[in-house]
Amino acid sequence: MNGGLVVIRAGVQSTVQDLGRRQAAQWGVPQAGAADPLSLALANLLLGNAPDAAAVEVTLGGAQFRFVAATDFALAGADCAAHLDGKPLLPYSRQRAQAGQLLQLSPPAHGARTYLALLGGIDVPLVLGSRSTLLAAQLGGVAGRALQAGDVLHAKANSTIGLPSLAIVPPSWRPVLRLMRGPQWGNLSTEAQSRLQKQTWQVSHQSDRMGLKLLGDKLQMAIPIEMASQAVFFGTMQLPPSGLPILLLADAQTTGGYPIVGQLIQADLWRAGQYRANDQIQFQIVDADKAVLALRAQQNWLRKIQRIVCSSI
Repeated sequence: MNGGLVVIRAGVQSTVQDLGRRQAAQWGVPQAGAADPLSLALANLLLGNAPDAAAVEVTLGGAQFRFVAATDFALAGADCAAHLDGKPLLPYSRQRAQAGQLLQLSPPAHGARTYLALLGGIDVPLVLGSRSTLLAAQLGGVAGRALQAGDVLHAKANSTIGLPSLAIVPPSWRPVLRLMRGPQWGNLSTEAQSRLQKQTWQVSHQSDRMGLKLLGDKLQMAIPIEMASQAVFFGTMQLPPSGLPILLLADAQTTGGYPIVGQLIQADLWRAGQYRANDQIQFQIVDADKAVLALRAQQNWLRKIQRIVCSSI
């Protein structure tokens, strides 16, 4: 029997996510997928899964799951002080559960999202090439909605033998997000360009999986501009008429009409997905060469972790 679990308590918001519908923008369908793609990939990597296998994204903890069969599982992302039948578990670890055991995830002290992966990934239907949940369109995952108490999730692989427990060192956290200049960067006043980088921004309570709304001193455009809609992506920074930036996340629309003043580098997308209301953010402008070097360093680190994990399986 393949492993699986039943949702006892779904917490603030829990959804099934993979790495999203990367080819669906041509149809106007948002990418969706994990708000922290690095942590999802790490949870899968710990089990020997493909990096884009579907897992449960738990936002702000407070969730409980009961295993319906003996199951290998892994946790990554925000540390929710996880307990299995009362036994504390390390974050970023691979564990073995027996049928009937209860996994409890408390609200994290830091970070917003925790990823729970099962061996082989979670078995929900593919929709437009992905198993991820797009809540705004009621698409993918479990009936296109957030998980509810009583939902049963099955693993795609049988884990009758069981893997040894294993934990890895979490990726390093820094409160500064690296941003490349966007196509309308030059329309900002010199003062606004400086303020964007020097100011400490606060995450608004109105933030969600679509984007982080930022609070601080308003940014002014030196050159007013009226724009047609243009393509936007996970990590795009838009500047609406309010003068307060919005940093788009995984569920963002595919096009937008606000000026684009920046684009988060790919290596820092995962950090953006871990911010929550009232957290503070600073931005550092970098060029494309530094963005490529940062992504290459992250990919090399992932390959190193993968070699360690493969040697333990």
